[in-house]
Order: sequence, then structure tokens, then C-alpha cells
Amino acid sequence: MSFELSNRGKQSVYNKLLDAFNGREKSFSECVNYLLGLGSGISLGQANNAVHVYFKGGSTQAKFRLSSEKRDALLDEFGAITKKPKECVDYLRSLGCTYRQATSAVYKYRQERGLIGT
Repeated sequence: MSFELSNRGKQSVYNKLLDAFNGREKSFSECVNYLLGLGSGISLGQANNAVHVYFKGGSTQAKFRLSSEKRDALLDEFGAITKKPKECVDYLRSLGCTYRQATSAVYKYRQERGLIGT
């Protein structure tokens, strides 16, 4: 499968590459080394992140935009203040958020409520 430099950083492209490599049957490090070996300028950090998200599964395209108001409403309704961050991320992902979108939303929510340092 060809990999254009302009597609670097798109999780959907990484997922296709890793699927073609049969990545779900390989180890994390094998998948990282595969991406690095493509010779397309992917950094170690990008490869690690891509494989991490690949193994997490779930959406690679957000089903909706998550404004701060919507984020707050969803997480308040879920009772996020009393939940662990992972529970909140999993909840948002179950609604159709991407992994990155959900982790960012939970971080901002917790930061704005003083649940973590600034």
C-alpha cells in the first residue's frame, strides 16, 4: 500500500497500513517498527501514537464536533466529577468521539474544574 507524505498524521491511513500488515496479530513494537520502516518520515513519536490509537480501536473520525458547552453537558450528565478519567474517556468514545477528542475533552473538563493542576 502506498503512503503519501501528505497523508502522514491521519489515523485512518495508519489504520489501513496496519490492517494490511495484519497489525492486530502483531505486537505493539512490531507495528511501530513496521511504520518506521516505511521510509516516509514518520517519527518514533508519531508511530507510537498511531499504534496506540490503533490498538485502542474505535472511531478515527469524530461523529460530531464537541464544543466546550456540549462537552460540559455530556460529562456533567455522566457524573464525571466523581469518575476516573478513563471512565469518562470511554463514555465519550461510546458516544462517537475519537480517542484524541475524548482524552482532550476530559483533560480540559478536569482542568477547568480544578480536579488537576493547571
